[in-house]
Amino acid sequence: MLERTIAFWSVQVCAVAMTCAVWSDEVPDDYLPGTWGIGGTEACGGAGTEHITFDPEGTFEVVQAGKATAVGFWHLVEDVLDLHMVSSPAFFDDPVTDFDDPLSNFAGQYQYFYAKALLFDLEPDGFRAVATMGDMLRGANYGRCP
Repeated sequence: MLERTIAFWSVQVCAVAMTCAVWSDEVPDDYLPGTWGIGGTEACGGAGTEHITFDPEGTFEVVQAGKATAVGFWHLVEDVLDLHMVSSPAFFDDPVTDFDDPLSNFAGQYQYFYAKALLFDLEPDGFRAVATMGDMLRGANYGRCP
């Protein structure tokens, strides 16, 4: 009987500890608002770099080389970021690779996209994220811009 009681309470204590560990990974409500350089803090000053600005009211804008590439709404629950956006598929064409070159044919056409990102390694001046959008999975470092 004593062994069952100990086993029962051990499971309860473990469940509470796991819950506390999950809560410690939550992103504070005031963490995201501001401008972030995609690629890290060194991306904040470059002319051709990409930035994302999260507005406290729940909107965001992605800008590359001074040109808006996506706009939309963001929603953060714990460490999961939902992004609802309007963008052109042409902006998702990676110039380094050639497998997605057909995306450049969509220049000037805009569509709705949904992306979900998991935020981790949160620091005051940066974080890392892995995001899915459709069948794409990508990761990036983000650095807070001054």
